[in-house]
Amino acid sequence: MQNRDEFEVISAKRDTNVATSEFVKNSFQAVLHLHEQVVDAKEATLEQLRSENEFLKESIKSIQDVHTEDRQTFETLTNQIKILQQELEFTKRKYKLMWNKAVENYKK
Repeated sequence: MQNRDEFEVISAKRDTNVATSEFVKNSFQAVLHLHEQVVDAKEATLEQLRSENEFLKESIKSIQDVHTEDRQTFETLTNQIKILQQELEFTKRKYKLMWNKAVENYKK
């Protein structure tokens, strides 16, 4: 329908140089139709941007959750390493004392 309206507008311009009521009417209809298309495209673009924004928000939240879990895992592993280091030091002292006592008993 748009092409027909545009053709009528162009054809009206060719037929007469004076703006007839039909020419004005067709011109306004063409402008209104184009305006509706622009508004529809704008609304579609805004909806797409809203959808993309929501997706990005969900992605960021998911990444933050994973980061929090990783941080907790890291803290847990760090604490376990500290405990194991303390146990290792205790075991070293224990065996050093045992070997020193064994050497003293051997010398006697």
